[in-house]
Amino acid sequence: MKHKSLEKYSYTFMLLGLMAVVLLFFTLTKGAMLWKGDVWLGIAMQFPEYGVVTLGLMFCFICGKMDMSFMALGNFATIMAVRYMAGRADSPAGGVILVGILIALAIAACGGLINGLLVAYLDIPPVMATIAMQLVWTGLSVALTNGNTVKGLPALYTEIGHKYLFGFLPVPLLIFLVIFAISYFLLQHTVYGEKLYMVGTNIKAAEFSAINTKRMVIGTYILCDVICCIGCLIMISTLASAKADYGTSYVMRCILILVLAGVLPDGGMGRIWNVLIAIVTIQIIATGVNMFSNLNTYYASLIWGALLIVVLIMSTGAGSGLMKRFTRQKA
Repeated sequence: MKHKSLEKYSYTFMLLGLMAVVLLFFTLTKGAMLWKGDVWLGIAMQFPEYGVVTLGLMFCFICGKMDMSFMALGNFATIMAVRYMAGRADSPAGGVILVGILIALAIAACGGLINGLLVAYLDIPPVMATIAMQLVWTGLSVALTNGNTVKGLPALYTEIGHKYLFGFLPVPLLIFLVIFAISYFLLQHTVYGEKLYMVGTNIKAAEFSAINTKRMVIGTYILCDVICCIGCLIMISTLASAKADYGTSYVMRCILILVLAGVLPDGGMGRIWNVLIAIVTIQIIATGVNMFSNLNTYYASLIWGALLIVVLIMSTGAGSGLMKRFTRQKA
C-alpha cells in the first residue's frame, strides 16, 4: 500500500527534484542575488499572469483538446474592456472597472463557445479550429487598434498589477491562488472533474457511459478561455494598456509548463499540483538567467525548449509507458 502511494506521486517527486537542481545551480552561481527577498517578491509578482492562463489551458489538455487561440482571444477581450473603461473617465472607477471586466469575460466565454462548437459539432481538429480563430481574433484586434496600444485604464485598475497586500503579498499572486483553489475544487471534488478525466481518457467510452461529451467539450472550452482571460486582465493591469500582440510568447510557455507537468495533450492525465511546481520552476529559470548580465535573456527560452524536447521524448518515445503511468493521476 505504501509502495502504491509513493508511486502515485513519483512524477511529483521528479518535478521537485528538477526544481531542487535548478535552485542548486543558481545558488552556486548567483546565490547572493537569488536569495534576496526582493527577488522572490519579483517571482511572486511575475508568474501569476501566465500561471492563471496555464491553469485555464490545463482544462483543455485534460479533456484531450487543444486551444491555440487563448491569447489572441484574451487580447481582443481586454482591448474591448480597456476601450470601454477609457471612454468613461468621468464615471465612478469601481463600477467602470467591474463592467469592463464583465465585458472581457463575456467575450472570452463567447470565444470559448465558438471553439467548442467548431470542435464538438463540426468535428474540425482542435488545433486547426483554434489556429483559425487565433487569426480571427488577432485580425479583429489589429483592425480595431491599427496595431497600437490601447491606454486609458483607471489608476485604480493599474494598481492591481503592482500592489502588495500587507507589504508582502502581491495582489496578482492572490488572484492566482484563488483561481488555483477553484481549479483544484473543480477537478477533485465535482462531477465535472470526474467526467473531464473520463472524456480525456476515452471519449467513446465516455459517450457509452451516458456523458454528453459535446456539452463537456463546449463547457471546457468556455471555462478555459474565461480563466485565460483573467490572466490577460492581470497582464493589462501590469502593463497599463492592451495590445493585439501582448503575451504571444505565453502560448508556447504555457504549453511547455503543462507538458513538463505531465498534463499531456493526449488527455485524461495530469495533477494540478504538478502544474504549480512546473510554473514556479519555469519562473525561477527565467529569473536566474536574468541575473547573468553577460547572457541574453533568450537563453531562458533555449533552456525551456530543451526541457520540452526531453519531456516530449519521454512521452512519445521509449519512455512513454513510464511517463503516462506516472502522470495518469487526477488533480
